[in-house]
Amino acid sequence: MQDHSTQKVMPMTIHLQKFVDRVRGQEARGARDLIMTMNEARDLHADITRLLLTLQSLQEHKIITATEETIKVEIQGGSF
Repeated sequence: MQDHSTQKVMPMTIHLQKFVDRVRGQEARGARDLIMTMNEARDLHADITRLLLTLQSLQEHKIITATEETIKVEIQGGSF
C-alpha cells in the first residue's frame, strides 16, 4: 500500500483482499448477491477482528503518547 505521511498503512489481509475481489467481480457481472462459505466468513471475521484490535491499540497508544507529551515554551523579552 501507499505511505500516508509518516504513518505506514498495513497491507490488506488475504481474506479481506479475496472479499474485495469477489465483490468487485460480482458488481462487474451485475450480480445482486454474494454467497460465501462459512469458512470464508470465519476467515473474514478473524481478519476484521484483528484489524479492529490493532486500530484500538494504535488509538490507545496515541492517547497515551499525547498525554505524556511535554510542551516547552520559552519567552524572551529581548532588550525590553
